[in-house]
Amino acid sequence: MTPEEILAQLKERFGDALSETEVKGAEVRLTTTAQNGRPVCEFLREIGFEYLNCLSGADWTTHLEVVYDISSLHHSNKVHLRVGVDRDHPAVRSVSDLWRAADWHERECYDLFGVQFDGHPDHRRILLPEDWVGYPLRKDYADERMVPYTDYGMEEKVAKTEAAKGAPKAAKVEPPKPLSKNNLTGEIPGTA
Repeated sequence: MTPEEILAQLKERFGDALSETEVKGAEVRLTTTAQNGRPVCEFLREIGFEYLNCLSGADWTTHLEVVYDISSLHHSNKVHLRVGVDRDHPAVRSVSDLWRAADWHERECYDLFGVQFDGHPDHRRILLPEDWVGYPLRKDYADERMVPYTDYGMEEKVAKTEAAKGAPKAAKVEPPKPLSKNNLTGEIPGTA
């Protein structure tokens, strides 16, 4: 089955529920809504996409997305599916029963982006403590413990302040010399 045939089947089955569809090499790329995310995944599983490579989140400031990268081991094709979710109430149905790998991927997406995966068997944080407030990979997340320098160039300001206080200067490190025609091995002359 070619990527074009896969995309044709998806368009026939889901029609206007799919947007931004294209084929790029062996990969079918498409976008759908949260309501259609699970049915599209079920259909992909039915037609032989048995391997979930990755499930991750993306923050576009106006909305969030759950991104599925799915492969078929039988016909060497891939699908890159983006499912848009509401920023204020991000929720999508779990696919952990379709692909076991989704179990931890969905927990990580919940932990870092706040996306709820309805029907997940163990829906709790996986990286951060349960009492953590907020979702660190959202663009509106602000926590001084996680982002010590919020302005570009802050490192330079700190270095200038320390230099003004009389802090010793860091030693200048010379870059390695390029290999010459006589020394192609990278050995230091006189050490062999």
